[in-house]
Amino acid sequence: MGLIRFSSMSAVAAVAAVVVTGVTGGPASAGGQDDVTQVPCSTTALTTAVSAASPGETLSLSHDCTYHLTSAFGSGEGLPTIDQSLKIRGNGATIVRDGIGTALFRIFHVNSGGNLRLEDLTVRGGNTSGDGGGILVDSGGRLTLVGVDVIDNTSSNSGGGVAVSPGATAVVRRGWLAFNNAANGGGLYSGGTLSVDDSEFSRNHARAVGGALYQDAGNAFVHASVIRRNTSASRGGGVTDSGTASLEFSESKIANNTTAGIQGGGIQNLSSLRLEDTEVSGNVVGGMAGQGGGIYNATTAAVLVLKGSEVLRNSANGNGGSQAGGIYNDAGKVTLDHSHVRDNASTTAPGGVFTTNQFTVIDSTITRNIPTNCAGSPVVVTGCRN
Repeated sequence: MGLIRFSSMSAVAAVAAVVVTGVTGGPASAGGQDDVTQVPCSTTALTTAVSAASPGETLSLSHDCTYHLTSAFGSGEGLPTIDQSLKIRGNGATIVRDGIGTALFRIFHVNSGGNLRLEDLTVRGGNTSGDGGGILVDSGGRLTLVGVDVIDNTSSNSGGGVAVSPGATAVVRRGWLAFNNAANGGGLYSGGTLSVDDSEFSRNHARAVGGALYQDAGNAFVHASVIRRNTSASRGGGVTDSGTASLEFSESKIANNTTAGIQGGGIQNLSSLRLEDTEVSGNVVGGMAGQGGGIYNATTAAVLVLKGSEVLRNSANGNGGSQAGGIYNDAGKVTLDHSHVRDNASTTAPGGVFTTNQFTVIDSTITRNIPTNCAGSPVVVTGCRN
């Protein structure tokens, strides 16, 4: 993807090094001034090192090595379950589930009380009938990804790349989640606390809801990140925010996502969503009578705030009266604050904004949408003209 990668500068606590012997590629050994355990380019060495790691230990993988997992370590996981603090420096390495006829398993599983930090690593090819095709974080667990690519993972349920259970915490920095697949949350599903910074979610697919990201509960903050070219079969081509979730995007871009269904080419919001200095552009809702090419906001519990943001060049282009290429609002609360809805299009008027109730508008515009800006909506937003 070309994201900038650099090593953490934080100090690493001294730990007792574990020596793993008798494996192909030579022994894992402690080395360096920070007592890091070096792991040879051997799948057996990796599995043994993770299993034998002491709380707070750091494992350093072989540079650019590919660790091939061809069988589950146990209980549907490719590697031993993480139930303590562990840091893995990838050094450009890849951990992949592969092999003809390989059984289904995810790569990492973080238990309650576990605290896993991964750096400069690729997690690839996990496949599970449960949540979290690549990585699952249980309630009470914590995951930190720094410069990590999570790609080509699959879940039969939620979180193709990563699943963050209610009560769990995940931090993603300079990450790339791509080509993952799940029923809900193709790239990432979260019911817990999520923080994303300087990352990209691209070309993920949800067979139902939330192509890139599905935030179902808890709180999520996404900063300086891109959600693009993701797809869903039903709703929320890029993002779905529902349940009791609170989601905020800052200085980000949600672009060129598509749902073949009927609600929210870019975003489906059923809860609380704030967009600050964020662009929602080029998204498409393509289903028959589709609603909200850019953003679909519905239910009385839905709160949508746009501050210094733009919704532009989105479309609702399905047959059967598709409406609101920009924003479709059904009974939710919407605030446009120094924001703009422009150059959106739909099959049926209005092309800009459809709403069943009035918006709060602060120095904002709705312009250059086709076939109309707001005409055809049950309620015309204050100041909107055609």
